[in-house]
Amino acid sequence: MIGRLFIKSLLGLGLLALPLSAIAQSQTTDIRPDAKRLKGDALLDAFIGKTFDGAYNFTDDGEPQRFFTEKHHEDSRAAYTESDVTTQGVWTIMKDALCYRYKSTSMTGGCFRVYKVGNCFYFYDQRLRERPHEIGENYWTARSTVSGEAPNCDPTFT
Repeated sequence: MIGRLFIKSLLGLGLLALPLSAIAQSQTTDIRPDAKRLKGDALLDAFIGKTFDGAYNFTDDGEPQRFFTEKHHEDSRAAYTESDVTTQGVWTIMKDALCYRYKSTSMTGGCFRVYKVGNCFYFYDQRLRERPHEIGENYWTARSTVSGEAPNCDPTFT
């Protein structure tokens, strides 16, 4: 019994020593310590004229449940596609957040703080106040990469 408990303790400590990227990411994984927050021109440069593939609704095991594509035109138009349905809207940068408004009444849009790890972008709902330690909260709303790029964050999702 004591030997088994000792082995389980060692395995648990070994998991703690793994880098964050080696453990499956779910929306309760706080990526911010390893991420760079994009603001102002850096945020604009990252999105203008680019299309992103991403996912929402991650399980506790890091499995995405919904997938989307979002095109950011240079003239501020946006095209959001999910389940073969495309919704038109606009995107802009306001107060260092990436903001969307859609023409459809079924999509409200919103503003997001954006963090980058490798070539992966993580979106945090701007309506939720940013706090240094958000234990027990869903950290990010969605995760995406530029279309055609293989994600170099772990685990991949496309």
